[in-house]
Amino acid sequence: MLTVIGELLPLAVAVALSSVPILAVLVLLLESTRPLVPTLFVVGYVAGLVVITSLFAIFLHAIPANTSTGPEPVVGVLEIIIGVALLVYAVIEVRRHPQAAESESVPRWMSAVGRMRSLPALGLGLALNIRPKSILLAVAAGLVIGPAKLPVSEDVIAIAVYVLIGGSTVGAPALFALIRPDQARPALASTQQWLLRNDTTIAIIVAAVIGTVIIGNGLTRF
Repeated sequence: MLTVIGELLPLAVAVALSSVPILAVLVLLLESTRPLVPTLFVVGYVAGLVVITSLFAIFLHAIPANTSTGPEPVVGVLEIIIGVALLVYAVIEVRRHPQAAESESVPRWMSAVGRMRSLPALGLGLALNIRPKSILLAVAAGLVIGPAKLPVSEDVIAIAVYVLIGGSTVGAPALFALIRPDQARPALASTQQWLLRNDTTIAIIVAAVIGTVIIGNGLTRF
């Protein structure tokens, strides 16, 4: 189980560094007049992360387990494909933003998020787990968990660790705002502005690094 968790850690960090859900929860915390709305967004996001990771882990459980000789070519090929896809995503982002000229102005989608009610916020949290990059990371996590053929209890622990780390950057701001509302607002606003300036750069670096790591993992399967 520890080997599986170790392989999941970089993937969980990549999920945690995804700027879109972080920006969404920051907008809700700063602009929503209904305290329940950001809470439901966090619940939806974490629930979606659990569901999509579990589904891929269950589906990929059908891949033959590691044999005494070691090679897992099917897993290796799939990991290489996912890693290459993440590198392609990074290249596309570089070409779309050649000078990484992020702006501090609030995008239109963020303004719409700030006006959301409870159920749409819950749905948005769920939906953010089916973005292309999120699906690629979920498949990569499933390729670590599923073929390992762990007992169900250990699968649950591995997924819990993955979700806890991956969802921490969405849940922590909401918890901070709940515990220390007066101190939280300026800190959340400052974090939002920093992310608006640097989100593209973060996305490119994370996709490139994690894509390379996944390719490396895939090569070790042969």
